[in-house]
Parts: sequence; structure tokens; C-alpha cells
Amino acid sequence: MIRGSMHSLPRSLPACLLAALAGCATTASEAPPVVAAQPPALTAGEAAAEGSRHRSSPERHGPGELSTGEIRERNAAAAPPLDAAQRLDQAHDLLYTKMQGLVEATDRRFAPKGVALLPVPAAPFRVSVGSQAIDRSDGTDLALDLDFDMTLRLPNTEKRLRIFITSNDVDEAPRVADESTAVRAGFRYEFRRHLNFDIGLKLDAPPVAFLSLKWAREIELGRWDVYPFAKLFAETEESVGYAAAITVDRWSGQRLLRSSSYVKWRDDRDRTEWSQTLIYAKAREIIVPDRYGSYLRAADIGRGWGVKLYASGEDMRGAAYYEASLFSKRPTASGWLYWFIEPLVRWDREYAWRADPGIRIGVDALFWDLARPGRPR
Repeated sequence: MIRGSMHSLPRSLPACLLAALAGCATTASEAPPVVAAQPPALTAGEAAAEGSRHRSSPERHGPGELSTGEIRERNAAAAPPLDAAQRLDQAHDLLYTKMQGLVEATDRRFAPKGVALLPVPAAPFRVSVGSQAIDRSDGTDLALDLDFDMTLRLPNTEKRLRIFITSNDVDEAPRVADESTAVRAGFRYEFRRHLNFDIGLKLDAPPVAFLSLKWAREIELGRWDVYPFAKLFAETEESVGYAAAITVDRWSGQRLLRSSSYVKWRDDRDRTEWSQTLIYAKAREIIVPDRYGSYLRAADIGRGWGVKLYASGEDMRGAAYYEASLFSKRPTASGWLYWFIEPLVRWDREYAWRADPGIRIGVDALFWDLARPGRPR
């Protein structure tokens, strides 16, 4: 239950309905139609199961499972680009391949001598760039948000050891664009399944050391998906603390109803900060989350639209601000580059609960596989 008082929240949110009709006609001068691709050889049971699966759930988009060597070989075998779209794909593949070369070199540099080397798994990464503008009573509030996340697996160095680079805070709070953060890098060790220990540095002036112990998992209960999360952390800049969250998803076909609750306590502040997110969305594609904050920010929706209600408080006595937004996210023709737009209204206690309109726009790039050899034309 979110606490806090305000009187200017809208009583209802607008609903959108879009319908399209198309027709075609042929003339005697037109070329005959091409023969469509024939259906695969499936049994009736297999066809029914496949059709039911596509109708009842959105497409899930996850990272590729190639090795760094296979990535380089496929990129070298790709045909030269012919147009602007293929040149963009080529730039994507070049950056992705270069990063995989660094990953492989890092693993083999620290590998034991005289031991047969294992293939090094590719290291998918994701880059998101967004901007936010909110029309305040004292002027327009502008902010830029850069989000980056990458994890390297090192089978020849230590199977349970990971190197990670991320722009996410150590507490994994649902950060918004006007909350600045810095890049963090470190080592992640998997004690047991669902339990990880992190140690590293935040790249700041001067650098800030941190460590954390995190437990998180996914629980499927029919159409309900539950994502609990708990984390203990310490940082030389922000003392010690804990964070806990639970996200509950209810799927009905491609329609999603989500509730995400988050709390955080830090010793230097001695108060419990919180946030609550409610989301209703129509999702045709899901980007498999790489971290818990993807659920809190609805960043795991790759193709779709939805309504998001968000509230945040600096302590348990009430909310600091409320926000209502309508978001839409779509992939471009490349298949790895997404654009998103999110008009919003914010009610902030600091601004006497006035309804301040705003907007967020940006792009989300997935370096999860090669673009040209890996996607159909």
C-alpha cells in the first residue's frame, strides 16, 4: 500500500484503440504471384502446440550462445554491406566482435599454463541511451541517461568467476534519468545457484570500493511469475545497507499486469527508502532481463506498449513524488536496435504536487549476437 497524500492525480488513464484495414487488387499486366514458402513437416499435435504457444505468450529475445571464436568466424564470412542498413549492421558486428576478442584474451591471459584451453563463451552486452525533459514551474528539467551492462565468463581462469561492467548502482534501485550514476567494474563469484558475491570499484574521483552478497531467482507458478530479490551491500562512500524487492507478473496471453515493490535501508541515512511500480502492458516481445532492475523499469519489454504508475519515498512516512506514463517500444528493421518513447506526468512534493508534463525518448542496442549472418532477411 503506497502512502502519501495528493489531490491532483488523474482518476483514470486514457485507453488507446487502433484498427487498420488493407486491400489489394491485380491487373492483367501484373506478374503472377510468387509461390509462398511451404509449411514445415509437422504433425497435427505439433502444429497445434506451436500455434497455441505463439498465441498465448510473447516472443522471448535472449542473447546468443556462441563462443568468441565462432563469433569472429561468422563475422569474417559475412558478405560486404550493400546499403546503409547493412553498414549499420556491420558497425554493430565490428564492435561486438572486437569486444569478444578482448574477452577471449582476458581469459587466456590468466589461464593455467600447459592446460588445454576451453572455448570462451561470448559476452553479450546492452547499451541504452535516453533523455528526459520535464516542464517545471521554474523551467525545463533536462537529464541524460546512459545505461550499460556486460558480464564476462572466464572458463579457463575460474568457472565460477565473472568479470562485470555496469552502470547500475550497487543497490539496484529503479533509477530514473535524473539520478546520475557511475560505471562500476568488478569480480562476481557464484557461491551457489542464485547466490552471488560481488567485489569491485566504482569509477569515480576518487574510486569507490564496494562489495555485495545477492540472492535472486525466478519462480513460475502457472500464469504467475514471481521474482524475489535480496541484497546486502557495503560501499566506502555510502556505508552499509540492504535492499529487498519482489516483482509479481500476471500473464494473460500477451497482456501483462506487473507489481514491483522495492525497499532499501542505509546505515548513514538510517531510514527506509521505497518505491512501488504498477504496469499494465501489451507485450509482443520480451527481452530476457540481465538484471533485476529491468523488471522495475519495464526495460524487459522489447516490442509493445503499456501504462506505468510509479511512486517513490525517502522514508516510510509518505511519497516524495508520483509519476504516470504511457510507454511504447519498438525494434527497428535491424532487429537489435530498439527505440522507445514515454510521455509522462509527474507530481513532486518539492514542487507543491503540481502536475508537470514530460517525456522520455531513447534507443536500446542489444549486442547479443551478430546482426548480418544471424538474422533473416
